Amino acid sequence: MSKQQTFRIITLQVGEYGNNSYILIDPLTLKSGLIDAAADAEKIIEQLKDTDLQFILTTHSHQDHWGALSELKAKFPDAKIGAHKLDSSGLPEPVDLNLNHGDTLLIGNIPLRVIHTPGHTDGSLCFVTGDYLFTGDTLFPGGPGHSTSSEALSREIESIVNNLYVLDRNINILPGHGPTTTIKDSMMEYKLYAARDHTEDLYGDILWNEK
Repeated sequence: MSKQQTFRIITLQVGEYGNNSYILIDPLTLKSGLIDAAADAEKIIEQLKDTDLQFILTTHSHQDHWGALSELKAKFPDAKIGAHKLDSSGLPEPVDLNLNHGDTLLIGNIPLRVIHTPGHTDGSLCFVTGDYLFTGDTLFPGGPGHSTSSEALSREIESIVNNLYVLDRNINILPGHGPTTTIKDSMMEYKLYAARDHTEDLYGDILWNEK
């Protein structure tokens, strides 16, 4: 993306699980995109009221990330719902766009690239634009998202290492819950994890620095 291009990001903490819903706005066109209509529809709608919502994107199929999806779609019927096909059946609304790894969406003039990161769920997605990476529940400060089996954890780590850690180290990670971090800091944490031996049946809530 050109250094002259600018965009706004609004972060909203919503719902009982402290989810982050993210709004991207192109100030030149006032086109917008929403990442995870998690909860508190009216709170999200208030921040979207002066924009033209193009996309409602869902990082994965867990209910706490789409609790306000139906209300948002009813309010903005022209906005296209996007998700990965492996998770789309778990959403309460039909998906308009089956998003695949490497796809690029344009929010006004803002290019938003799709990254498929299976592990937390089969259809987990991350989105990257400029210096910002939206990771849903794939990657948090301190470790990966919850995994339900050792195989799922292996897939998730492979997704993180091969698809996220290849990005610029100065990129900011904006997760589905909690505070931000950077690719650089996350990679440093992961090196501690990778340097240790782990049992073959490891999964669940993993911290990179946990012994």
